[in-house]
Amino acid sequence: MTFWDEVLAIFIGDIFASLLLILSYALIQWFLRATDVTVSYNWSFTGPNFFPNFDIRNRSGSRAYLLANIAYTRNDGREKVWFDNDSIWDEELPPGSIRGRKFKIATVKGVTTAQEAMNLEVTVRLQNGRAFWLRGKGPGQMKISRIQRIAFWLRDRFEKAAIPLE
Repeated sequence: MTFWDEVLAIFIGDIFASLLLILSYALIQWFLRATDVTVSYNWSFTGPNFFPNFDIRNRSGSRAYLLANIAYTRNDGREKVWFDNDSIWDEELPPGSIRGRKFKIATVKGVTTAQEAMNLEVTVRLQNGRAFWLRGKGPGQMKISRIQRIAFWLRDRFEKAAIPLE
């Protein structure tokens, strides 16, 4: 190889190494963002009025989120039941926090029986547009894809294996 061939080979190798590093960084950032907030709920009632009790966890170590609204739907989101824009609007979710019982969630309008409440799908939205769709009989859990399920499993494994710095 001549001198210029070696320079070109090293330059191309550096470009591929840089692209690999950038791709790794983007993948790690996606992984952390996809697994930093979890939402679940169960139903409570007072007389004929039903409302959800949320368990919203921010597992991020540095990023705070602002909550926006709650949407209640049926039939995979095709039938809108009610939008609650007041109960959690502008509530802050600080890094490393668990919130839920402190929220004064309004009762769901038009729902008067436990069966109607169990058939609802609940979507919690953040002010940055991110939504968490909760669905299921009884206590609702986030509907996540297979990739997100693997990411949550991997994050749990990392957190269990980590050495605490405190």
